[in-house]
Amino acid sequence: MKRKGHLSPLIETEENFERAYFGYSAGKHSRSTVRKFEENLSENLSLLLDAYRSGTWRTSPYTDEIIHERKTRTISKLPVEDHVMQWAACLHVEPLLCNTLIRKSCSCVKGRGTHDFIQLLRKDLQDYKGTYYFVQLDAHHYFPSILHDLMKERLRTKIKDKKLLGFLDEFVDSYYQGMPLGVKISQILANFFLASFDREAIGVFGIAGDPDAVAYWRGRYVTDSLLTCRTEDQAKELAKGVDYLNRKFDGFLTKGLRYYSRFADNIVILHEDKAFLHLVTEMAVMRLAHDYYIDVNKSWNVRPVDSGGIDVCGYVSFHDHRRLRKRNKAELCRDVARLRKKGRTPEEIRLRCSSRIGFAVHADCKNLLRKLNVNMEKRLGTVIKNRKVNIPFQGMRFDQKKAFSEIVRKDGEDESKYKILLTDFTVEDSKVEKEDVIVQVPDGNGGTRTERLIQAKKCLVIRYKRIIHTITTYDENGEERESYEFEKALDKDGNPTARDAEYYSYTGSTVMLEQAGNDFTKEDLPCPTVITEFSNRLNKKFYKFT
Repeated sequence: MKRKGHLSPLIETEENFERAYFGYSAGKHSRSTVRKFEENLSENLSLLLDAYRSGTWRTSPYTDEIIHERKTRTISKLPVEDHVMQWAACLHVEPLLCNTLIRKSCSCVKGRGTHDFIQLLRKDLQDYKGTYYFVQLDAHHYFPSILHDLMKERLRTKIKDKKLLGFLDEFVDSYYQGMPLGVKISQILANFFLASFDREAIGVFGIAGDPDAVAYWRGRYVTDSLLTCRTEDQAKELAKGVDYLNRKFDGFLTKGLRYYSRFADNIVILHEDKAFLHLVTEMAVMRLAHDYYIDVNKSWNVRPVDSGGIDVCGYVSFHDHRRLRKRNKAELCRDVARLRKKGRTPEEIRLRCSSRIGFAVHADCKNLLRKLNVNMEKRLGTVIKNRKVNIPFQGMRFDQKKAFSEIVRKDGEDESKYKILLTDFTVEDSKVEKEDVIVQVPDGNGGTRTERLIQAKKCLVIRYKRIIHTITTYDENGEERESYEFEKALDKDGNPTARDAEYYSYTGSTVMLEQAGNDFTKEDLPCPTVITEFSNRLNKKFYKFT
């Protein structure tokens, strides 16, 4: 791993310390300690700059505060001077350490917070077969468990600037045990501490390069598969023999863990095979205990995603939807009921509960918000935005738009679940994707010249109904005829009506655009079809009407 040096010359500048102060003080100018520091800002920043240059800076004593929010935590507080000093170092240390993290490590990284993690998890869960089982690992008292010597050793794998390392070492040793909660640099270091573990886990801890380890875990996989056989499908797999199971295990090793993600000390691993996931979990627990001295809470277990969902970051995620965590839902309902009892109007309730409602709108809980009469869709900004949207088909509404991925059938999935009746289509300019084109333009002298332009790509918009049941009958001539039952539209309370539900979706698929332009016309519609995902020889995915 390439190490970075010459960072201190970038840190020990007046401009950097000014940026550090204004970065830390943003939103905190009402605090008396911040206002007092700002009274002699230039002098205070000069003292901090001199302390870093001379290497004489020492972290102030911590003031610990115990808080009780579902679980007891100890929050450590420092004076303003310490925060500014640490911010000055973080401005250059944070990008360096965060670049080491995998994309699915989403805690304490700018732009990669709770909702980013949940969206990445939702994207993984689109592969129903590959994410059938999951395990969730939670480190026990993670911050207090981080050993100082190991943290300093990890830092030296990325940084070789001696002055900066001395500053970071002093901070690490300033707390009596582990890393303090409530300090920015502590959160960054704690997330970086497990960066190497993430890569080891994705590569299944490198056992593929050790023949003895492969032989041991291969044998364990065969044995565990036999002992945990519960279904007919599992029995059919076992009937294929030990050699087949060995090859299957080797295939899993080669692929690695495609669906691994971590939020701080919460690790989520998804896999299609329960026995293999059990073995990977054993490896992970042993590696964390042996190399990182981190204990994992014993409440973990491997189970199907559909058996209760993945409860992480305040949401419960399933393959096809996302719920609000039960206690978050209960607290929202309790707050709304309390305010309603006081005689508050729905608008006042929505404003006072805006943070909880804002958290809830990222889950599939429109009916809950409608029943509480705090539906965020009624905000004026949303109404204006929906009116400005250019609906591609006359008579349709913005809320009839569906994600294209919801109607795509992947390899091995049942066609009947993705069958639609295509009723109309149109081609429009994409508002997102652009492409470079070479065009001939007049040169002003009677000739032409080539010019490179950037223009919008074309996208296909389809209008359709979702078929939930196909009825096949035969006429008097023996010819087969099909009729369909469609998904029904819902009323404002979420109850089915007698009307068929209609939707529209956008796609930039080149193959589907060619089919719509060459293979069929609007005169051939309405017609049933299934949009299927394929892969070419380069393993690149494409979509077709089938």
